[in-house]
Amino acid sequence: MAFHIALFYKYTPIPDPVAFVVTQSTLCSKLGLTGRLLVAAEGINGTLSCEVSSSSSSNGLQDWIDHMTSLPGFQDVDWKLSDGDVAPFGETLTVKVVNEIVATGNANANGACDEIANYGGRHLSPQEFHSALTNASKNTVLIDVRNTFEHAIGRFETGSGLSALEPKMRAFTEFDGWCERVAPSLTDKKVLLYCTGGVRCETASCMLTRRGVGDVSQLRGGIHRYMDAFPDGDGLWRGKNFVFDNRVSMSTPPQPQQQEQHQPRIPLPAVGAGDVTNVVGRCVECHIKYDILSGNRICAVCRDLVLVCPRCATGLREFHCGAHQALKHAFFVFLDGNFTVKQLEEQRTTLVQIVPPRGRRGGGGGVGVGVGSGKTTDAAGSDQGESNGQKRETDGVAGAGLSFPAAARRDVVRACRKQLVKIDAALERKRDRDRDRARAKQGPNATGGTEDTGNNYPDDSWKMRCRSCGLHETVCSKSRVGTLTRCAANRSRQT
Repeated sequence: MAFHIALFYKYTPIPDPVAFVVTQSTLCSKLGLTGRLLVAAEGINGTLSCEVSSSSSSNGLQDWIDHMTSLPGFQDVDWKLSDGDVAPFGETLTVKVVNEIVATGNANANGACDEIANYGGRHLSPQEFHSALTNASKNTVLIDVRNTFEHAIGRFETGSGLSALEPKMRAFTEFDGWCERVAPSLTDKKVLLYCTGGVRCETASCMLTRRGVGDVSQLRGGIHRYMDAFPDGDGLWRGKNFVFDNRVSMSTPPQPQQQEQHQPRIPLPAVGAGDVTNVVGRCVECHIKYDILSGNRICAVCRDLVLVCPRCATGLREFHCGAHQALKHAFFVFLDGNFTVKQLEEQRTTLVQIVPPRGRRGGGGGVGVGVGSGKTTDAAGSDQGESNGQKRETDGVAGAGLSFPAAARRDVVRACRKQLVKIDAALERKRDRDRDRARAKQGPNATGGTEDTGNNYPDDSWKMRCRSCGLHETVCSKSRVGTLTRCAANRSRQT
């Protein structure tokens, strides 16, 4: 099977988003389209696809594009078209009203259309963007506006020492806060922004410009258009362009579709799909080249996608992203039956040193908040260091030798505080079971207990379950719709 796919967005006022959604939902269904279309008062954003039939010359996707082009305000939409052999959204069609077509956490208080008109950055064609990177000076700053896991498998590399600043985001809603911290150091810089298809750069440029950053440019059409302009891989893009559907990613030159590994305990070659020379991602554990993301490999702390090669996944109880590697021995979702009392107490000791007393931002319990060395490690395991004279902000919670990026500090403390409650409950249950077992062995008149030596629970069942949702890995694989479906996304984790 083959599929036509269109990625698009348009900021234009829509007076009645609800009525627009009703009309579009009916039309898309009639034309046999699948995908996702987000509608807000500020415009539309989405990806739609249709199956290509060898027995028919009709093209439902092109018919829909023709209809949209005939509507006021949509004549100049950049329809980024591509083909694929994987159904991007299965048989699902979602058309819905949202507050923003790109979630910013309501950072655009005056409305995105007005913000972009007043503060939007200068649009550069792929060729102009390529030239700006090739001829970049020490005053140039390149910013990747995407999430950390997207940056991990693909990014621009100039070979001249200019590397992209990576804001360490799990979602774009965190970008405004990052801008607040770094904008003062960018006011005299030439800033270049890029994202997948261009829509995130529209609002990202506004966030920087309205904070006094005067020279902001963005890649028109995003990485998608750049790859179209340099289809043979002779540009400066390296790795894969992450896409939010079952294709997972796109690359230049095109490579075979990646295959999800549903059974991480089976030894497999720990490399990404396709030519390993074009793989920039690295396993967060062993740091070998690897770039396959999957919804059943997510961080135990923040639930972000994690790059973990199959060989490392085999021996891990759970996964931890680059930002939370310091917690890999102390923070687990599944506690009962998997750890001894001693192990749980050790986890608790570590977490107590991270969580400050209530009402204090830092300090107590071995916690300190300080400024790091100006270097951070990205999700792919590479040292970002200082880029173009800009010191990366790495304020973090530091306790017992643990440190975290500034942006993650508050979330880490909150997560650890909740985890301590879970550990205390697990310890109580485990001690109760130990006492019950001791009484059963010693008879009805026994009152003493026995120490948990670690041999009472020789439970290796964790090796057979999904590390992300707790179900048996076979059940998890069958229950998931697509490669990127986070298996625990719509239900509580099995504890």
